[in-house]
Amino acid sequence: MIPVRVRVRVRAVFFDAGATLLYPDPPVEEVYARVFSGDGARFTAGDLRDALAATWAAVQAEEKDGGDRYGGVRGEAEFWRAFLTRVRGLLDGGVVSPAAFERLAAHFRSREAWRVYPDVLPILEHLKAADVGLAVVSNWDSFLPRLLEGHGLSPFFQTVSVSAIEGTGKPEAEIFRRTCARLGVSPEEVLHVGDSPRDDYEGARGAGLRAVLLDRDDRHPHVAERIRSLSEIAGIAGRAARPDLIGSAPTS
Repeated sequence: MIPVRVRVRVRAVFFDAGATLLYPDPPVEEVYARVFSGDGARFTAGDLRDALAATWAAVQAEEKDGGDRYGGVRGEAEFWRAFLTRVRGLLDGGVVSPAAFERLAAHFRSREAWRVYPDVLPILEHLKAADVGLAVVSNWDSFLPRLLEGHGLSPFFQTVSVSAIEGTGKPEAEIFRRTCARLGVSPEEVLHVGDSPRDDYEGARGAGLRAVLLDRDDRHPHVAERIRSLSEIAGIAGRAARPDLIGSAPTS
C-alpha cells in the first residue's frame, strides 16, 4: 500500500461537537465535584479526575463494534446512571442518589451549561458563503440537536448525525458514510474536523474521508495533520485541499 495525495475539491466539511464546536462552562469536573460533594462523597480533585478518566477509558474499551455507547435513545438514562455509579464507586465506593443523578442530567441538558468556541461562527459563516456543505458527526446523546439549536448553530448544518440517534458512532465508518449520503458527496470530497485522534482523525480516514485533528491545547504533536484553530481550514473552501495540510486515505 502506497500513501498518495489526491487534489480533490472539498465539497463538504463535517464537524465533531464536543471540544470542537462546544465546551462545558463550568468545566465538567467542577460540576461533578459540586454535585458529588452535596451527595456525601469525599474526594480530592485528583481523585475525581482519575475516576472520570478511568470510567471513560472503560466505556471506550467496552464499546461494541459498530454500536453506540449510549445505548440508543431509549438507553441513554441507563447509560448515564451506570456511568455516574462507576465514577462514584471509584471515588469512595458509594452510589449516586436519584436526586444527584437528576441534578447532573438536568445540568448537562441545559443550554446554559455549554458555550460555543469563538472560532466557530466565523468559520461556519465563511464555509456556508462558499457553498461548502456542512454537517455534524458526533458521539453524543439525543439532546445534541436541541443544544445546537439553542445556540443558533442548527441553520448552518444540512444534517446532524448523532450516535445515540443513528445507533452507530465514531470511529466506525457507518456514521460517516450515512452523512456523506445525506449531503450527496463522496467520502474523498469531505473534510472531517474533530479533537479525538481515535474517533475523529483515524475514524474519518478509515471511512475514506480527509481529516484534520483539532488540537487546541497542543496535546497531540505526533499527528502531522492537525490545527490549533478552526480558522485554519478557511482556505479549503471552493478549491482543492492543500496537500501539505489535508491527507487522503492510503490506496492500494
